[in-house]
Amino acid sequence: MIFNQNVEILGSPGVARQLTAGAASTATQLSPNVYRVSMRAVGANIRFLLEQGAGTADANTSHFIGDGERLDFAVTNGSYICVIRDDTTDGVLELTELV
Repeated sequence: MIFNQNVEILGSPGVARQLTAGAASTATQLSPNVYRVSMRAVGANIRFLLEQGAGTADANTSHFIGDGERLDFAVTNGSYICVIRDDTTDGVLELTELV
């Protein structure tokens, strides 16, 4: 059986980033021509925001990723990722750009 016609290819690992999620929001621009990312929260629950332009992640209303959880997303070219911790413990968002 061949399944490659029915499977969306995520891409190959590109740039790896470690984004510290602390008490204040931080933003990082993804590399040019990146359209997919895979990310995992390590050490804490994290809130994040993916958008065009440097924004501010909010500890109450931004998207949630739980400690140890992995999420994959399609993004637009030139996207920024903004992160902040969800509670009182700092964590790291391990992010891989997929090319």
